[in-house]
Amino acid sequence: MGKASSSKKVARAAGTGGGRTSGGRTPWSYYGVIALVVVLGLVGTVVSREHRNSQIAGAGTVPPTVGGTPWNEAFAVYECGKFVPNIKTTKDPVGITTNGDGVIRIHPYVKSAAGKNATLGKFASSVGMKLNAAELQVPGGHLYHDGDTCDGKAAHIYVKQFAYAGDPSGTILKQNPTNVLLEDQQMLTVAFVPAADKGSIPAPPAAVQNALKAAAASTTTSTTAPSTATTAPTTATTAPTTATTKPATTSTTAPATTATTTATTNPTATTVKP
Repeated sequence: MGKASSSKKVARAAGTGGGRTSGGRTPWSYYGVIALVVVLGLVGTVVSREHRNSQIAGAGTVPPTVGGTPWNEAFAVYECGKFVPNIKTTKDPVGITTNGDGVIRIHPYVKSAAGKNATLGKFASSVGMKLNAAELQVPGGHLYHDGDTCDGKAAHIYVKQFAYAGDPSGTILKQNPTNVLLEDQQMLTVAFVPAADKGSIPAPPAAVQNALKAAAASTTTSTTAPSTATTAPTTATTAPTTATTKPATTSTTAPATTATTTATTNPTATTVKP
């Protein structure tokens, strides 16, 4: 009896496709739930992307803006106690690049690279540099991972910011290197050094600081030149004012004197004659 009952149960299960639905009916409610989940997932993805695009566009409305005054920031990479050569590249996909003198040129073409979107990570990806909290590699250079050693000591990736060319101290930034905001006329040193040496991370070399000053002077000159040419028309408008004073003096004085003299003299002569 036991074996026969088991065989019948197996046969019934096979007849219903292995499930417990009776009569082989299609489980429409199950398929409906699956379809609803898919639709909600697609809607959520679209809404999330639109929200992200809106955030990016909004963050790009503050300086440095698209088409606005360019910014310049000095930049250097310091690995295990020495500076590496300046990055040289012809890449400039979004308007944040460098031409080999150690100065980051910040002149955004798109809002995704403007304002608060103008970050060190955006620069790194533009020039082909690998940079984040765990990795550092300049184009063509050695790939360092967090914890690799310098002279037998475990080293880490740091970003030190200097407020101006010649700033002797600087500040170690605590955020992820990719999120560091680029600034005008400041300096950055990205370093891979042991923790004990992070306080002595140097500012970019003197040649890079001089290049920053030259770039700043060039930017200032190019943005102020048009305003000087507009002063000439203002000077030319003063001439007509001087010319109008001459006729007023000549026409009002002569007739007044003649009329008064004639009126007072003739009556006197008439009364004396009889």
